[in-house]
Amino acid sequence: MKRNAIICAVLLTAVVAEAKNVDLVTLPGRDSVQLTIYNSEDLTLAKETRYVTLKKGANQLQFSWANTLIDPSSVELRLLDHVDQVEIADTVFPGQKPQHLIWNIESKFEGQVKMEVTYFTSGLTWSMDYVAISDPDETMLQFDGYVRVYNNSGEEYDNAEIRLIVGKINLVEKIADLARRRGIPVPLEPSGPHRLMQRDAVRKAFADAEGAADDMDASRTEAAGIVKEGISEYFMFTVEGSETIPNGWSKRMQAVDTEDVTFDIVYRMRAHQYGPRPVRFFIWRNDAEHKLGDSPLPDGQVNLFRDNGDDGLSFLARQQIRYVPIKAEIEINLGPDDLVVYETNRANVKRFNFSFHRNRVNGWDETAHWIDTIRNYRTKPITFELRRVWHGDIDYDSEIKTTLFDYRTPEVTLTVAARSKKQYPATVTQHHGVNAKQNRVKLKR
Repeated sequence: MKRNAIICAVLLTAVVAEAKNVDLVTLPGRDSVQLTIYNSEDLTLAKETRYVTLKKGANQLQFSWANTLIDPSSVELRLLDHVDQVEIADTVFPGQKPQHLIWNIESKFEGQVKMEVTYFTSGLTWSMDYVAISDPDETMLQFDGYVRVYNNSGEEYDNAEIRLIVGKINLVEKIADLARRRGIPVPLEPSGPHRLMQRDAVRKAFADAEGAADDMDASRTEAAGIVKEGISEYFMFTVEGSETIPNGWSKRMQAVDTEDVTFDIVYRMRAHQYGPRPVRFFIWRNDAEHKLGDSPLPDGQVNLFRDNGDDGLSFLARQQIRYVPIKAEIEINLGPDDLVVYETNRANVKRFNFSFHRNRVNGWDETAHWIDTIRNYRTKPITFELRRVWHGDIDYDSEIKTTLFDYRTPEVTLTVAARSKKQYPATVTQHHGVNAKQNRVKLKR
């Protein structure tokens, strides 16, 4: 017992003497910072590089996250150079400084060392919006995209490289909740179980001291290894250059800048989807042919204008678009157009092929001749898409080539010359009662 007390006293004296020679250094300012923002879960991975001046021997670095939403359990320090001469011994969370941590570093090198600090934080979000400007003849577009980053994280980021993750992730715990979570308070007066814990800790300290006496060189702990795995794939949208985003501010940056984007104008008549009038669409693709396609386009609001030829813009439409993959279409609905008129008429209705049960009609067929008329009062030919939903057992016949969109929806695409009209005739036979075998549309040709 006396030998143990002597060993412990020697060790404590050595540790105190060594601690007097270790300077506590606050982590210096950032040299660069990269922010990867996962918008769907209010999660941001911050990656900072800093140059730290070390001396030979023991060093201590202090990192603070006071008044921020940083998750302290995610903070990690990594060496980027002099890896074989510098070692991070351990990470300490001092009880008297609840929003600080200290890295104990052993160095055989004296001078500046490049280090990387990574952590998760919340409060950084982003949104996307687009501006499309058509030329007066409505043949070309100037298409620009802007990302707005909002910083409510409690931390200021200077000259940050910004990466936006498009997609959804699943978090068991929210980073904001982890950042605000408080630890379990230590009792002011030690309770019975707490005294037992203290006694066990003292007993363990003596055992560690006795073991250390056999090998005084083994004074550092080994760094813990962490294995990380990718669980999903997302698209990363990188904003070129770097930006400074103070806390409480938002910043709008241009992410897409494309001129002379060709587009198509299509009129669609879908009463079940857009109402009783045909609507006008501007359609173009996110591909190389349309001078886009470098990346998918995130969700965002599109504001569409037309150059009026007199140094002004005419507002045409505003629409929220969903995530647009590469080679997918962008469709902007401009609403009804008074210069394109659609009407439909039914004529020559006939009923035949009656079925009877107990002298009552329980089935019959009904044939009608439908004529859809499109009038184009514009000075240019138009493309017109007609899609109509039919219910019941239908036989559908038209002299104009028609296809099926789904089991009950015929569709046809027509070209209507300028200042003219075009008719689309169709013969529709509907089976009623016991004559109806299934709920579908069957094309006769």
